[in-house]
Amino acid sequence: MRLKKFPLLQNLTQFVTGKEPAKDEPAIDIWSYAEPAGEEPDPLQRNVLQWRRLITSVREPVDEFPGQPVDIIGFVHRPFPPMPNQFVLARRIIRCCLADTVPLGLAIATDTADTYEADQWLRIQGTFGTTLYRNRPTLIVKPDTITAIDEPQKVYINGVF
Repeated sequence: MRLKKFPLLQNLTQFVTGKEPAKDEPAIDIWSYAEPAGEEPDPLQRNVLQWRRLITSVREPVDEFPGQPVDIIGFVHRPFPPMPNQFVLARRIIRCCLADTVPLGLAIATDTADTYEADQWLRIQGTFGTTLYRNRPTLIVKPDTITAIDEPQKVYINGVF
């Protein structure tokens, strides 16, 4: 299958990758731009989607996860209304195709939250903790280190099984 048969997909692919396809180039494999999201037993190897799936599978995550180590990458996402001293470290999840990606992330609590710009890519190493949100304990990540990084080659996470 060639991209010539699908001009809209070709245009989207060029937009995402910033590259013009070579003549007679085979179709682009969008999964080469996405990390897998199968089960990952090592907590320091889990991506945002793997963590979110694990968190939602537990009845009381605020009892289960505080103190567990986290090492994740993503971009700064600011929810509305913004929370003081917090942002969300997010990744775009492919649900079916590139046209229907959605951001998904973990809340990061740090006094330096305002120093990071929206869409800036970061690597965060720390542990899960809790904070009160609307008078209820809520799971957050408490960073030990925050490192600015370049946008990774695989900016998406494969949410399709």
